[in-house]
Amino acid sequence: MLTRVRAFVAEHEALWQFVKFCVVGATSAVIDGGLFAVFQVYLTVPWMLARTFSFTVAVINGFIWNRIWTFQRSGTGSSQSQFVKFLAINIVGLVLNLLIMNVMFYVQLGHLPHAHQQDKLQTAVAFIVATITVSVWNFVANKYWTFKNGAPTANEPAL
Repeated sequence: MLTRVRAFVAEHEALWQFVKFCVVGATSAVIDGGLFAVFQVYLTVPWMLARTFSFTVAVINGFIWNRIWTFQRSGTGSSQSQFVKFLAINIVGLVLNLLIMNVMFYVQLGHLPHAHQQDKLQTAVAFIVATITVSVWNFVANKYWTFKNGAPTANEPAL
């Protein structure tokens, strides 16, 4: 069964690319979530600042692995221009993430939380819903903008 699934995925390049993107995304999500928890729970950094810190580290991780493995240096432009596009997409994703988290807090509490009113379960639910939603945005935008041309550039230096 597993062999047939692997063969099917291998025959469908876009699906295989999506699987790899999800693996990189899961790694970045673990980094993001772990750092978010450390900053917010253990270091008591306010949640928006904690999300910004964890987001930054996760974006760098995601760019490196997506460029090298998922999209295999495809697309046009230098790695620097691709990083700017990747970062722009992820900044939009961060704004969406923060908005979705605020909506989730409002849905759960009936109002936005005050500085010391953040329940860990409510924060976790908001984080998970926002992360899943923004992941779809990130894949589509990066596939069709940052890394849109499938051929690697011949003279591109390694990252």
